[in-house]
Amino acid sequence: MPGKGKGLPMLTPDDFEVNEAWIAVRVNDSYMLVQGEPYDIYVLMDAASTFVFGHALSKAEDGAPPGRDVEALFKTAWKAKRQWPETLIVPEGDPAESVFRVQAGKNGLVFETVPLSQLAPIVGPLKESFVSSFARPSE
Repeated sequence: MPGKGKGLPMLTPDDFEVNEAWIAVRVNDSYMLVQGEPYDIYVLMDAASTFVFGHALSKAEDGAPPGRDVEALFKTAWKAKRQWPETLIVPEGDPAESVFRVQAGKNGLVFETVPLSQLAPIVGPLKESFVSSFARPSE
């Protein structure tokens, strides 16, 4: 995978072919309140096209979405693409790393972790869009 490792260039969509790699990433920097409970929102996206297949919610106290929700997310992505990518990329140290690693293994994907900062050109616009769409206006 291009750019793997610390100190190497950031990854961009141009570093990948469509459906070569998918990225699982948390899009919110702060917890979102859903019916008064704090949640994180994870998305699964194609690294080249930045197409988002869907999302899974994670209760803040759990640290990761339930395995059944991640499995459903992968099934949704499969329906859209009708093939698996070679690689699943997850930011290093993410609390949901293990649940995504399990799903990657079940589907024969190479599992990679990279620093979140290295993924900024790919996931940054999505995270910014999320913040601007869901941030509460200051009172």
